[in-house]
Amino acid sequence: MSLGKTFAFHSYKGGTGKTTLISNLAALYAMSGKTVCLLDFDLYAPSLSTYFRKSPSFYLNDLLKGEADISDVLVDVGSELGVNGKLLAGFSSPKKEDVNEIEIKHELKWQLAAMRRVLAAKNQLFEKYKVDYLLLDTSPGIRYWSINTLAAADRLFLVMRISDMDIEGTKRMIKDIYDSLARFGSKYFIILNKVALASPTAKKLWEKEDAAGIAELEKDIGSRVVASIPCFCDVNFNRHEFLSAVKQPEHLFSKKLIGLSEAIKDL
Repeated sequence: MSLGKTFAFHSYKGGTGKTTLISNLAALYAMSGKTVCLLDFDLYAPSLSTYFRKSPSFYLNDLLKGEADISDVLVDVGSELGVNGKLLAGFSSPKKEDVNEIEIKHELKWQLAAMRRVLAAKNQLFEKYKVDYLLLDTSPGIRYWSINTLAAADRLFLVMRISDMDIEGTKRMIKDIYDSLARFGSKYFIILNKVALASPTAKKLWEKEDAAGIAELEKDIGSRVVASIPCFCDVNFNRHEFLSAVKQPEHLFSKKLIGLSEAIKDL
């Protein structure tokens, strides 16, 4: 039986940087010698194909429709990075017609069949490809395929910024979704991202000097904070940020991501 782990990254709203985080974490695990698969289940606003600059023959949309197997969808993106392990990726179609199809495909029979294909693909990844870590990117907010993707994961990571909007939205999602998933064995955690160091309060949270502040935030949200990552302008506002944690290993962002990869792997 596979000991592989499935992590899903989610957020209340867009712009939290979850795609950058999950891509860098996938690469770091692959660099350490693990077999990793990264799947873009942000079906409503896909971005991983642009991030990795790939135009595959088959997308995850084809898997959902039963027109492709997971082996058709996977692209080996690790070989060009020179990783010690293996990094496979599956992309969502950015084509307008494919995004629109996901939006309007609410017929229950179709959705159930699509979910069965996803779960079968997950089993195949662990059994055939011997994946150590399966990382799932999701669409922000409460959407049908976001919830389906979360339900397929063992560990759920809510990526948020320190703002009233994010805090209140995250609290609502925990109440509406995450507490229900937890009853079936999933565990969920908070990752603070793009923390503004210009704010004295935020800086204390990042440096973990203010243990009381972290505890207060955890109590308010109802979940454990596993990482607090500063906002780095040279990373977040780069025209094409691409796996900075791998390409700039001495950067503070990279060091924070390495710490995050270690912190969550055994949760």
